[in-house]
Amino acid sequence: MLGVDDRLITPDTMKWVRVGLLAGLATIPTTILLYYVLGLAVDSAFLATPWAEGYAGKPITLVDAGNLVVDWFPWLIALVLLKAGLAWLFRTGQFRASSEAKLNVRDQIYKQVVRLGPGILGKRRTGAIANTATEGVEYLDYYFSVYFVQIWVAIAIPIFLCAAIFWIDWVVGLWMLAGVPLTPLFVGSSARGFRRISKTNEHVKNRNSAQYLDSVQGMSTLKMFNEALRRGKKMETDNEEQRQVTMKLLLVAQAQFVFLELGFALFSTAVAMGVSLYRFTNGFMTPGEVVAVVLLSLEFSRTLLLIGEFFFAGALGREVAANVISFLDEEAPVRSAATARAGTTTGKAVRIDIDNVTFTYPGADTPAIRNLSMSLAPNETVALIGKSGSGKTTVTNLLLRTLDPDSGIIKFDGVAEEELTLDWIRQQIALVPQDPFLFYGTIADNLRMAKHGASDDELMAALSAAELKDFVDASPDGLDTKVGDQGLALSGGQAQRLAIARAILKDAPIVILDEPTSQIDVETEALLNRALERLCANKTVLLIAHRLSTIEQADRIVVLEQGEVAESGRREELLARGGIYASMIKTKQDIERAVLTAPAGMGGHAL
Repeated sequence: MLGVDDRLITPDTMKWVRVGLLAGLATIPTTILLYYVLGLAVDSAFLATPWAEGYAGKPITLVDAGNLVVDWFPWLIALVLLKAGLAWLFRTGQFRASSEAKLNVRDQIYKQVVRLGPGILGKRRTGAIANTATEGVEYLDYYFSVYFVQIWVAIAIPIFLCAAIFWIDWVVGLWMLAGVPLTPLFVGSSARGFRRISKTNEHVKNRNSAQYLDSVQGMSTLKMFNEALRRGKKMETDNEEQRQVTMKLLLVAQAQFVFLELGFALFSTAVAMGVSLYRFTNGFMTPGEVVAVVLLSLEFSRTLLLIGEFFFAGALGREVAANVISFLDEEAPVRSAATARAGTTTGKAVRIDIDNVTFTYPGADTPAIRNLSMSLAPNETVALIGKSGSGKTTVTNLLLRTLDPDSGIIKFDGVAEEELTLDWIRQQIALVPQDPFLFYGTIADNLRMAKHGASDDELMAALSAAELKDFVDASPDGLDTKVGDQGLALSGGQAQRLAIARAILKDAPIVILDEPTSQIDVETEALLNRALERLCANKTVLLIAHRLSTIEQADRIVVLEQGEVAESGRREELLARGGIYASMIKTKQDIERAVLTAPAGMGGHAL
């Protein structure tokens, strides 16, 4: 019925669209009947007066005329109340349809963001997505509440009105019918330019929203490089561009208003009045018929108003809908079999096998990892090392299933990952990233993301294991201490330890540590390593690190180079081979020796 992607509407949306549509259509004959009855009442009074007795055929007193008019009052009151009730139902249907549509579209956008995963941020800006889901969806409000209901009402009104006027007097009906095609011709002539401007407007708004969000989140960096002023001027220029585009939209809308409302609507009413009076003076129409026709001609202006509203709403709404549909059409970077199931192993260390896996990022010329094969045995800690860009982060994302390999297979306890549900795989993994993301809220809120319903004692135990208990005890609000936006109220080390506490609380059988001690001072590192030992006990652990002191804790070391396994083995084995790992150890030792022997006023003093 609506010609819109089914993902944008729900059964409830359709239900209320139909309610609004039926109420709007029912209002038209009700209005026609109201004006016609009013005309009959006018005729009862006008034709029954003594001076009009020759026209009426017999003398009637003013009292009789008054009684005749009073006889019509119950009908007039009933029709007025019916019209008011239908108008209320019409607006209610529009409001409920738009509310259902907005909630559904926001849910669809969020689900798609979750389905696409972190990879989406490589193609779309966060601020643009947020703007579409907030301000953009508000335009969909008009799209569903105004466009889809009023377009049918606007089409039906002139048909009903012309038929009614034809029935009253066919000459006036012909004059009114002659002007009806002018409205769609004018609207259609400006539609193409309006759509082009509205498309530009949507693009500029999304870009400016993303730019604003970037500036707020990167305020420290802007100030550090003294770029805040220049960035502000750039935003002023962009905002001025948006203002100009918005004014163009308003110009088109107002031009239609002037032409349709002040021009064509008044002209049609004047024509109806002039022709009706001419027909009345020649005895073809009664006074009541003239009144009814003039009042009905005023309803043509309602048609024009509806056309202007739904045209404006439809043009903006179509662009938002197109953006939303384009976003919903994006393919998720991960695949799951239709028969995907949960694994049978729960709470135990899991074996992971990566067999001949290759992955290339979209638009890249070379694979991030190529023909990678490695395994992690239960209760084993494997360190994955290599230069930046060697593929370590890609391996992590493949295990978390935010990416799917181009070829090869990854197995959990011998079961291909495509045969396992995403929820189950992610339940088995606790991730401690290099730059942990903390949500705005309290320490307790961020911890309970790992275990809903965890008691305060469980939270404190996890914090104690992560060496963060003393900080929480010293904070006036304790577990209710605010972490700030993205954890900015905490130091880097505190945020890292809170992420470790969250992983400890989750108690997953697989642990991925991505530079877990990167933001920890040397004194705290020794304490934190003991916490990591407790976290990793009886677990399958993948450790990504650059600190050689952290790597030495691993049972086995895998060295990546240009996305391939360059060497693998125990620490002593790799040192004996004299390969890449041995070269890294030698470089570290040379740097430490140089620092120790440097003069006090030079590098040694600086370090």
